Amino acid sequence: MGEAGSAFILMVTLLFLGLAAFAWSKSRRNGDEVIATFEVLLAAMLLVLALCYGRLHLPLACLLLTCALLLPRYPRGGVPEHSTSRDDIFVEF
Repeated sequence: MGEAGSAFILMVTLLFLGLAAFAWSKSRRNGDEVIATFEVLLAAMLLVLALCYGRLHLPLACLLLTCALLLPRYPRGGVPEHSTSRDDIFVEF
């Protein structure tokens, strides 16, 4: 594929990523849960299309890995201690 074809693929990929970011941000501001869910699904579909059609697999994977590594850690203790009060909602299985 020539230089023009490669530039076209990059532009379409960036367009899909931009539309996915727009749909995601719009869904965060929407008060209607049904429409917000539809917009999140639309954003996910556009992201999948960008991944399948474009050539930005590695940069997006590195970005997602960085975001995953920045998530807060789960406490080392794991399960909270059982309290003697009857007001807690922790149920033992």
